[in-house]
Amino acid sequence: MIATAPASAKPIVRSSVTFTGPDAEGVGRIVIDRPDDRVNAIDVRLVSDLAAAVAQARAAAPKVVIVTSGKPDQFVGGADLTMLRSAPAEGIADASRALQRVLADLAALPCPVVAAIGGSALGGGNEIALACDWRVAASSPAVRIGQPEVQLGLIPAAGGTQRLPRLVGLPRALDVILNSRRLTARRALRAGLVDEVVHPAKLDRAAADCGLRGGKRRLRGGATTVERAITWIPPLRAFALSRARFRVLKETKGRYPAPLRALDAIAAGLGRGMASGYAAEATSFGELAASETARNLVALLLLTLRQRGAGAELGSPRMVHELGVVGAGFMGSGIAQAGAAAGLRVRVRDVDAAAVARGLSAARKLTEDAARKGVFDRREAVRIVGRLSGAPDLSGFGRCELVVEAVFEELAIKRRVIAELEAAMGDDAIIASNTSALPIGEIAAQARVPERIVGMHFFSPVHRMPLVEVVWPARADGTAVATAVAVAHALGKTPIVVRDGPGFYTTRVISALSGEALQVLQGGARIEDVDAALVRFGWPIGPLALADEVGLEVAAHAGETVARARGLERPRIVGLLIAEGLKGKRSGGGFYRYARRGEGHGRLRTWLSRGSAEERSDYDGKRRVGNARVYELLGTTPSAPTEDIAERCTLAFVNEAARCLDEGILRSPGEGDLGAVLGLGFPPFLGGPFRWADARGPALRDALRRLEEKHGPRFAAAESLRDGRRFYGA
Repeated sequence: MIATAPASAKPIVRSSVTFTGPDAEGVGRIVIDRPDDRVNAIDVRLVSDLAAAVAQARAAAPKVVIVTSGKPDQFVGGADLTMLRSAPAEGIADASRALQRVLADLAALPCPVVAAIGGSALGGGNEIALACDWRVAASSPAVRIGQPEVQLGLIPAAGGTQRLPRLVGLPRALDVILNSRRLTARRALRAGLVDEVVHPAKLDRAAADCGLRGGKRRLRGGATTVERAITWIPPLRAFALSRARFRVLKETKGRYPAPLRALDAIAAGLGRGMASGYAAEATSFGELAASETARNLVALLLLTLRQRGAGAELGSPRMVHELGVVGAGFMGSGIAQAGAAAGLRVRVRDVDAAAVARGLSAARKLTEDAARKGVFDRREAVRIVGRLSGAPDLSGFGRCELVVEAVFEELAIKRRVIAELEAAMGDDAIIASNTSALPIGEIAAQARVPERIVGMHFFSPVHRMPLVEVVWPARADGTAVATAVAVAHALGKTPIVVRDGPGFYTTRVISALSGEALQVLQGGARIEDVDAALVRFGWPIGPLALADEVGLEVAAHAGETVARARGLERPRIVGLLIAEGLKGKRSGGGFYRYARRGEGHGRLRTWLSRGSAEERSDYDGKRRVGNARVYELLGTTPSAPTEDIAERCTLAFVNEAARCLDEGILRSPGEGDLGAVLGLGFPPFLGGPFRWADARGPALRDALRRLEEKHGPRFAAAESLRDGRRFYGA
């Protein structure tokens, strides 16, 4: 039997914020618990409900007010980003002003106000905490405190640019805001963002005690005399803000306006008062939120959040408690450390005991370095290291539910490792190959149970790179792929699922870009001009410098695998450099010449003395210079570029990405954008290759047509681009 309400009845809507108390001690509580959202994201209704709760608290006249969350392991998230996608700038600014007024009322309550932070307090959530007199945080891994707005092309918009400098001092506030810091409870305590860290079970009691003994608080502008001087003395403050502006422009090349607008709001508030600061903050927030840059960055974040559900449609993943890693080199040790940090028991194998010891030592050092930075505390670091073990054989691998092989990129070696693993493991255990280019189907061709073999392409360095490309070969079952996706999530990564093929998605598109860069170089461009053009465009590193970083042998293998599959001729310069022993940065030279550690610049000057006077004059004291031998091998005389190098190379990348979507290698434009930005460094402010293609529209097709006429059929537009399809709708 189903009961229904009368047609005239209105549904009961539970408030997002309630006020209770005061209790016997005189402690009242403002409890934030948005019923339709697990992270308490701030929307219009929550702001209205918070305003009502603050008014009730003022009328009740408690001795202390505690601001807390009704959700476990969560305080308050930032703004509900879905509201920003289509709202006009002035409407967004008005919403900012409304929250500023509510938090000003909260701060103005006559009794002490204490934030009890039991989980994430980022963005607007931290600004609610900043409006309180005191902040007590739980010693929980769920606690992250900070202002990540700049990373989204925004600025704090509820008083964060005003209260944070007054609380912790200008230097610390600039670090937190401009670098989008997300601090653990202990790091927030050291930075002055919280006043006390306690066991989660004691959070409410500690917050009440803090308020009862602490009283109202006057913000001083920093903990030390120096911090207060920089915050309040105009010449010192101006110098600090000027230096910060210089660093921002140097790092962003002016492509990201948010940090500069944050500096303007901070300067306005400290120089002319909080009212001016609030006004600058709200206006800037509205204008930034309506900008293309912020909308692209927010779209990427929303894609990342949605990707947490990736794999659910593939089947039920198997539970993984023990992870095996074959290959304890740079990549393997990083994967092992990530697995142990995720709570898995990890077994490592390499060719001999010395190699295993080096790998375990590298994993231990990564863990210790992370502990020093406050990523986790010392006790957790000890537990992580304790979950790592290894041997030069496959002993212990029989217990592993999933094994990642991370051995050399050679088909015969990988097939041999697969055969050894199948002999040592149960038939239901999953084997994942960490390869950047070799088709997983070929690796698994001789396997006894190919259905359980998938690809897990990690990116280097593993502890920093957020992407894992999970490769689904034709013969693998959905459960194996779903398990690989679940493990990637457990490791704190964002997985994308792609179909099998040479280079999959990420290696294929980056090979298109690097191959075009080599064509430009072969046509007579200077090494430095090629890389500088791509960096100015927004790429984090130029393709030639990147090839040196990863090693020319690795770059050649990946590029040749993709070029051979597509029937393209790979430029010969990489092979010529390898033949001369110039294999990249680790060998001292590749496309660039490098001074070895401890040799200063004398070695570079020696190399340069073999070049022309013009090349010698180009030396500017850096530890890296273009390698004149490249031009000798190519038989070219370098000259100034005559076309837009960055556009040519980036269009090759975008066109190849569209081909991957057309061929079914990619499942969606969203996964393509995530893979390009998170794994390859495609400029985030452009939103990814597919969002950029939508933004350029017909101009992109026209540019490809001109390049095809000039450079040949490799620039023939992919079908989806030729048809004028919009990847994200109207």
